[in-house]
Amino acid sequence: MHKSSGKFQSFKIMIMIVTSVFSFTSMSNAFFLKGYSAIPWFIFSALVYFVPYCFILSDLTGTYNDQAGGIYTWLKDSTSQKLAFVTTLLWYCSYFIWMIALFMKTWIPLSILLFGKDLTQEATLFGLPTLYVIGFLGILLIATISLVILGGFHNILNLSYFSGRCMLILVAVMAVASLACLGQNQGHFQESFQLQQLLTSHGEFQTTAENLSFFIFGITAFGGLDTVACLVNKTGSAQKSFSRLILISGGIIIAFYMTGIFLWGAGIDLASIVGTDNFHLGNIMYGLMGQLALNVSAGFGLSPQLTQVVLQVFLRLTALTLFSAYMSLLSIISFGPLQSLTQSLQEAKLGLQFRKNQAGMPVAPVIFQGVALAIFVAGICLFQDSVGSFYNQLTLMTNISRSIPYFLVALSYPSFKRLYPQNTSLPFLANKRVHYGFSFSVMASVLLSISFTVYEKIAAHELLNAGLLVLGPVLFAILGVLLFRYLKRRNQILPSN
Repeated sequence: MHKSSGKFQSFKIMIMIVTSVFSFTSMSNAFFLKGYSAIPWFIFSALVYFVPYCFILSDLTGTYNDQAGGIYTWLKDSTSQKLAFVTTLLWYCSYFIWMIALFMKTWIPLSILLFGKDLTQEATLFGLPTLYVIGFLGILLIATISLVILGGFHNILNLSYFSGRCMLILVAVMAVASLACLGQNQGHFQESFQLQQLLTSHGEFQTTAENLSFFIFGITAFGGLDTVACLVNKTGSAQKSFSRLILISGGIIIAFYMTGIFLWGAGIDLASIVGTDNFHLGNIMYGLMGQLALNVSAGFGLSPQLTQVVLQVFLRLTALTLFSAYMSLLSIISFGPLQSLTQSLQEAKLGLQFRKNQAGMPVAPVIFQGVALAIFVAGICLFQDSVGSFYNQLTLMTNISRSIPYFLVALSYPSFKRLYPQNTSLPFLANKRVHYGFSFSVMASVLLSISFTVYEKIAAHELLNAGLLVLGPVLFAILGVLLFRYLKRRNQILPSN
């Protein structure tokens, strides 16, 4: 019985990893932007970034599977406590800013799920300005997620498991409907497939700059693995197998992206949705599922009334999946980076003891984070012109900040291997050429994605935004260094080993 329970726990963790990285939205956006030609970019991104990073994090979590620090712990031993502290602060700040937008955006799919349309676009709701209602609901959601976290890691895991099941159901429905369309067309794809289409974009992206920028999209689609990996110490009996679960999940994620784009082509003609004013990256997932519902209904000759029923089922299942995905993602990123920051501050001996509740969760940091998030959400909703504009600038400043820790983790990997040359679960990584190759590949990928991100803004003559992208990481790093030095002057930083 215990063995079976352990296997189920491992399965739930694998679902958590998959749903934290794989994005149905990213898969849909990729088909919309580039059609089948998105597949080589996904393969390239997987080979040069995701696969090497999976092996690196698998190695790190296999070694530090009982420690809470995440990125802080991984960097502290192989670089320095100072760099680990600054990187953790940079990493946390970028996720904190992202969380604010997610807490407000989560109500869009819930509105579609309950009412069949996005009510957040209305001028007023319940007699109040819509932005005020969204702000209130956002603060309510912050409180809810904080309670979920304080309830223990099993709450985060169960939420991720529910989200994963919704996502698998949506993928299954999309696959069955697409294959039904394929059968209705005597085996012909709605978006006809020829080998040259793997090299030529038939979607929204056409120019060289746009196609190069898709590499950033590919890297982003495989992001988030570090966040879930830093929760390894909370996985109980699955700690020892966590590194293996990362690798298995990585293979599943890659397969989902590749297969999903082909399935979209089986059921939808890309030319029918590209170039219209009805579809954009904000709603394309609903647009594709809606078009798929209409195509499969027409193939079966359903009446207009039944077609509308099928359409609503597809749209609301999509909304349920996206809402549950946001809830799961918020619970993970609300705790993972916070745990790393808490660990770094505890080692700084600030004189504060972060008391943990019976579930093993640090109470004060979770509450403080919730209050800070609520203040930002309230400020954006009440003072849109000033605070809202400031938040938009902060978002630009943290876009690159989130990717820099990936670069530093990869950079420190060879030093980590010198400290821990043998790893029984992944013995081939003891080969210097392999771990240096993985390290260089990830670093080069991150640097290219950062360069393309800045170039894209410059090419669009958005020089201020390009400057903010570069300025953000510099300012956050300076803040981290100053804070570290301040603590060190007060003799509150432990000496590095």
